Amino acid sequence: MPDRTIAPVIHPIDQVSLQEAKEVPLDNGIRLFFVNAGPQPAMRLEIIFNAGKWYETKPGLSYFTGKMLTEGTEKKTAQEISTLFDELGAFVEVISGFDHITLTVHLLTRHLATLLPLIAELISQPAFRDSELQNIKRLKKQQLLVDLQKTSFVAAQKFTHKVFGKEHPYGKLLDIENIDSTSVEMATKFYEEQLKGNFEIVVSGKVEEKDLKMISELFGQGPKLCGKSPEAHTCNYETSELWIEKEDSLQSSIRMGMTFINRNHPDYLEMLVVNEILGGYFGSRLMRNIREDKGYTYGIRSGISCLKQASLWVVSTDVKKEFRDQTINEIIREIQILHHETVPQEELTSVKNYMLGTFISETDTPFAVADKFKTIHYSGLDYNYYKRYFQTIQEIDPERIQELAQKYLVVKNLNKVVVG
Repeated sequence: MPDRTIAPVIHPIDQVSLQEAKEVPLDNGIRLFFVNAGPQPAMRLEIIFNAGKWYETKPGLSYFTGKMLTEGTEKKTAQEISTLFDELGAFVEVISGFDHITLTVHLLTRHLATLLPLIAELISQPAFRDSELQNIKRLKKQQLLVDLQKTSFVAAQKFTHKVFGKEHPYGKLLDIENIDSTSVEMATKFYEEQLKGNFEIVVSGKVEEKDLKMISELFGQGPKLCGKSPEAHTCNYETSELWIEKEDSLQSSIRMGMTFINRNHPDYLEMLVVNEILGGYFGSRLMRNIREDKGYTYGIRSGISCLKQASLWVVSTDVKKEFRDQTINEIIREIQILHHETVPQEELTSVKNYMLGTFISETDTPFAVADKFKTIHYSGLDYNYYKRYFQTIQEIDPERIQELAQKYLVVKNLNKVVVG
């Protein structure tokens, strides 16, 4: 019997063995990556198009074009497609992001042969029926009208708009007018110019040789197209404040931050540690001060949002309306403490252990391992990034943290958006 009065020995995490994704070259040049792992006979197949918000000619176009992929083909209606996936216990969704549109299918491995032709049909023969687009537009408009009543949604939307600027692809806002003016012709043109043949495939889970062969044969036939190259856009960053009053709101949503360095920057990994200390996890300084000590909010966090063409650092919280000024002052005070005082070694050790332990917990499924691959792949990095991640966390010291906080977390550069 183990002695329950004695705490178990804690072993330091030196390094993690992360399974690497492998590539199968297709005859037409389309890239297929796979992670064969996990005991369950299930897989996730992702078709990732270079066609996100960055490539839009008008706000919302990538969203509506992506949604239309599952709303009918030249041979099948949306209802028939939905029924086919349901009958085989599969799930399909399309997510339109800042840099990519991703069609994801979760399925049992044994059904791959049946579903692959349907998946290929979705991305190569979308019908773009006006009736389906009108339905998607109606639902999106309803969702937007509801979201615009939420202070957190408006604050996040306005913050991105303020930081990047109204002419920057990442900063453009979707509104009712843009929804109403989106047409089938626009979506069809965007598909033909940006999605058709312009994708990569990432499959993870129980993936066997015969599965890869089926995927290769089916998706390696059509021509690989490149789409339009993203135009160069400069972010004319100017520090500003935006206060939007909502008289009937009981809370205020606060967003404070700035444009930031991305994963390719030599200081990025060290800044992850700095951010973690300030507001990156439940035991962070912002949480201890503003949630636990002051009771202004249920939650507050800071984080780095890395996009392909730019990045953001932002502090986010929703607070009681009467405490918004005090909350902003406390956020600034915590940043200034990092400038003027070194982090105690005990606190730094706890943060390091948390970050390393969290990384391991984030790689315990084949889908999570594939996600780690996508993170580096679409940032133009290799697996040495994760080796540097561990090394950086282990080696960073309090003096370096103070130096980085002074360099990057500059209070006068903060954009502030407050809604409520």
